Amino acid sequence: MARLRAHKHLLLLAALLLVVITQPLVARESIATRLAYDLAVAAAAIGVLFAVFGFRWERRVAVVLALPAIVLTFARYVLPQGAVAPYSVAFHASAVLFLGFAVAIIVRDIFRGRAISADAVLGAFAGYLLLGIAWGSLYAIVELLAPGSFSVAPEIRWQLEDWHLRRALFNYVSFATMASLGYSDVTAVAPLANTLTWLEVMTAQFYLAVVIAQIVGLKLAQALGDRA
Repeated sequence: MARLRAHKHLLLLAALLLVVITQPLVARESIATRLAYDLAVAAAAIGVLFAVFGFRWERRVAVVLALPAIVLTFARYVLPQGAVAPYSVAFHASAVLFLGFAVAIIVRDIFRGRAISADAVLGAFAGYLLLGIAWGSLYAIVELLAPGSFSVAPEIRWQLEDWHLRRALFNYVSFATMASLGYSDVTAVAPLANTLTWLEVMTAQFYLAVVIAQIVGLKLAQALGDRA
């Protein structure tokens, strides 16, 4: 258990990468496969809960924020098809709140630290991934509430009709936006979508600048302390 705690951010990062990479692969598979994937996502959420939140009050808040998303993930299997869209909005809203809270706690812990370890660096990277996934959910909410907010190329527009593929598509849009790649296959065309796009760019740049500056500062202080 001590080794697991020492490498908790490494395990969290591995789980996040596994979830993000495999998500588009399960969309067209059997219900059993998709259900197994959703169970893996729920397990990753629990991993975030124990890896990021160290205080009891933090875990309580995180559970309250994440529980609707976890419940709705499995409730959609029994919901009528026409009722999925409203519940999808609630799912993404819950995910945004939970992931945003996790990123805030990660940044806070980095600033409170007096030394930096390899696992803490991986935790900062995991926070970056969580930030991108959270913004992907924001984009999904906008598109669900106001269809057509994003101009999607005809070749990939069919992905909006599937629960997993829609989430994977907007995660792709989010990370492409964070990296300022400027692909034209999915483009924000509505005013709110445009605003969210530039807000994400500014937030991602701020996260990188602040977190990297803090990590470099801690490493320098640690190196000077070791020499002394």
